[in-house]
Amino acid sequence: MDDEMQNIMRLHEEDLAATRRALEIMDQMRGHFQFQQTEDDTPLSLERAVCHPLLGGTLCIDPAADVPGPSFTVASLRRAILKGDLKCVHHGRLHFVTTGQLRAWITRETDGSTTLVSPPRPPAPPAFSSMTLTLHEKRQGSASVNLALAALDSIGSSNPPIKKRRK
Repeated sequence: MDDEMQNIMRLHEEDLAATRRALEIMDQMRGHFQFQQTEDDTPLSLERAVCHPLLGGTLCIDPAADVPGPSFTVASLRRAILKGDLKCVHHGRLHFVTTGQLRAWITRETDGSTTLVSPPRPPAPPAFSSMTLTLHEKRQGSASVNLALAALDSIGSSNPPIKKRRK
C-alpha cells in the first residue's frame, strides 16, 4: 500500500504541474488577446497613439486600459505634426496617425504618402462695436489718441495742429 500511495501522490503532483502549465498558457493567451494588434495602416487617434508600444506604452483593446508611454504626450505629437515631422490624417478637427507614420517619425524616415500639415490660423481678434465698450475702454482709447497727437506735436511738423473731434 505504501507503493500505491506514493504512485498516487506522484500522479497527483504531475496533474498539478500540468494544470499550472495550462493556466500559465491561458494567462499568456489572455494577455496576447488583451493587447490590440495594429497594422501599419490602422489609424489611431493621438490620445491612443501615445499608448502605442513603439512609444513605450501599452495599447489595449479596451481604450480605458491603455497605458501611455513615459516620453510622449498628445501635445508632443501635435507639435511634431505642426512642425511637419509627423504625418497625420485629418478627419474633421481630429488627427489620426498610423503605426507606419509613427515608425517613420521615430526613425526619421521620409514618407511621401501624406502632405505636410499647415499650422492652424490664429483666431481673429474680437470685433467690438462702440456700444459694447465700457467707459474705461473708451478712456483708454482716447488716452492713446491723445498720446499719439502729443507725439506728432513734439515732432514739430509745419502743419497746423490736428484738432480732436469730440463725439
